[in-house]
Amino acid sequence: MRYCACLAYDGTDYSGFQIQPNARTIQGEIEKALERIFKSRTRINFAGRTDAGVHAFGQVIDFPVLVEIEPCNLKRALNSILPDDIRIKWIKMVDNSFHSRYSARFREYVYFAFDGEYMAPFLSRYVWHVGFRLDVGLMRQMADLFVGKRDFSFVANEPEGKSCQREVYFLRIRRQRDFVVFHIRANGFLRGMVRNIVGLLVGYSLNALQMDRSGNIIFNKGNVKSFKAPARGLFLRRVGY
Repeated sequence: MRYCACLAYDGTDYSGFQIQPNARTIQGEIEKALERIFKSRTRINFAGRTDAGVHAFGQVIDFPVLVEIEPCNLKRALNSILPDDIRIKWIKMVDNSFHSRYSARFREYVYFAFDGEYMAPFLSRYVWHVGFRLDVGLMRQMADLFVGKRDFSFVANEPEGKSCQREVYFLRIRRQRDFVVFHIRANGFLRGMVRNIVGLLVGYSLNALQMDRSGNIIFNKGNVKSFKAPARGLFLRRVGY
């Protein structure tokens, strides 16, 4: 039998989702909770490998079980064990062929920035307070560079030689008073890809880089990695199947 679960978490105090030696991770906390319930080690699959400090509204995992438990009871048991900053939203039984990563058709991320003078302090874990007014119109002009099927190695922190071909379905930017929200959907994301894209858009608004008429990015100084947005504003919003 196999279960699929959707969870939300605050990634501030974790070294990312994926399990690591000598580090506190979301995966590690979930697998410890499952081990307490089933009395055996259970390794989970997951849809997205979020980095340290990145959050999620809708991360998806799946895992095998040898003993059947009603999904609602398993959800209740996990939430009673997991730390307060990790919560299971729902659990259901799935076919054994299901894989939370490989079965996914798309993933969506949202990034929250704030460009007003005063930001409430309790938002500091979840929103990037930018120190200048963002020009949403200019950023929308540049956003088209990142939509479509292409090699995204220039905005990824991946080792040389790895395929960086991805298809971005849309990249939307909207303002709500002093908040600017970046919403991006793709068939998959590379390490650091969303944060680098947001950083480039913000850098373009700041006039720290320019774009020529052919649509190529020209950097005045530094390189693309120097325009990386901080992790705290990024959320894995949804995984589609």
